[in-house]
Amino acid sequence: MPKFGMKTPNRKDDWVTKREQFLKEIAPESHFYRVFDGLPDTYFFVKNRLGQTLFCSANLPHNHGLRSESEMIGKTDVELTPGALADKYLLDDAEIYRTGEPLNPQIEICIDHVGLPNWYRTCKYPVKNRNGKVIGIMGTFQLANIDYQKDPIRGQLEAARSMLGNHLLEFPGIHVLANCSNMSVRNFQRVFKKTFGNNPYTYWMKLRIRAASELLRTNRLSLIQISSQLGFYDQSSFTKHFRRHVGETPRAFALKYSK
Repeated sequence: MPKFGMKTPNRKDDWVTKREQFLKEIAPESHFYRVFDGLPDTYFFVKNRLGQTLFCSANLPHNHGLRSESEMIGKTDVELTPGALADKYLLDDAEIYRTGEPLNPQIEICIDHVGLPNWYRTCKYPVKNRNGKVIGIMGTFQLANIDYQKDPIRGQLEAARSMLGNHLLEFPGIHVLANCSNMSVRNFQRVFKKTFGNNPYTYWMKLRIRAASELLRTNRLSLIQISSQLGFYDQSSFTKHFRRHVGETPRAFALKYSK
């Protein structure tokens, strides 16, 4: 029994104190957000109020054509994904700074490991200092499954996107893609680029490169076999396109998964 006038110990306050002490003792180089590095197609980031990247998953820089985390530190969304995608991210940031509250999880387009736009489930939270002021934003994004019945436009584009993915050896043609999307050619090209940030042909090429990267990860096929299997004219052409979209040669990419 506590003596008269003494405050009864509060278990919740005790754990708050222990958590704060734990955080103070963490070495600067010991980042427990690295746990996200072990999750496939999942990324973590932290930005300051200037929008500059301070922390990120080890695999995230490669999505933007960078070789390491050190190259990504200090970069803003405008520098990493210029255009409509960056504009959307900045609007999200402004809302968090205005309210001081996290955003509801949402499905939006982010860039994958070959620079290809894809649908991700994103979660974004404010980072506050000890006075409660929002000093930055942290978040995660994870590859998502989309319910296209709830979004007719995405559903129309998915027909073309599926066709592109099923015809990696030969580009189907703009008229064919527009027809399967029930759009005019002009409207299809406009909506496709606005949604995915690339024209259909570039998107198709990125799909081929992504397929190649998955084959390279297994290390079961030679470069000649992969280039032939995906319809490239020769190994030299395959290497040129791969370097353009991934930022390194197929051989260098494969070596990272052979260790």
